Amino acid sequence: MPSQEQMLGLAPEARTLVDNRVWFGQKLALWKSKVGFEIAAKQAAEILARCAHMTGCPAESDEGEGEPCLADCPDRELRMSSLVILNAARAFAPPVASKISGQLYTMPSREYFSAVVAELAACQAELETLRGTAVTMPPTPALKEKT
Repeated sequence: MPSQEQMLGLAPEARTLVDNRVWFGQKLALWKSKVGFEIAAKQAAEILARCAHMTGCPAESDEGEGEPCLADCPDRELRMSSLVILNAARAFAPPVASKISGQLYTMPSREYFSAVVAELAACQAELETLRGTAVTMPPTPALKEKT
């Protein structure tokens, strides 16, 4: 069972080493998810603004995100669905995710690059084998015609 210091975050935590390319990949994925959630929230807000309401509907005002629509509102179901999308985008979007394109670039090592190229060549060979187009013998030289 963890001690009280560990639960309060006062005890030092063990460090885990992560390669730079993995770290930058995770930061890029986080930034992409933030942009995606921002787009979803923007589109859901636009849908909310276009929803039609009955006269006297409490959800008709801009501040009425928490107010329910009347049962007879024509876009009641559309409004509820867009509210679900909007609230999910707000809840699950990361609070901070900076774009990494402006950060320093680190070249991959020769070993890593060679391993990626070798894996790509192996995948291409396997794909050719699966497709049945692998060349197992060198082509025979063309016969010269006697003239």
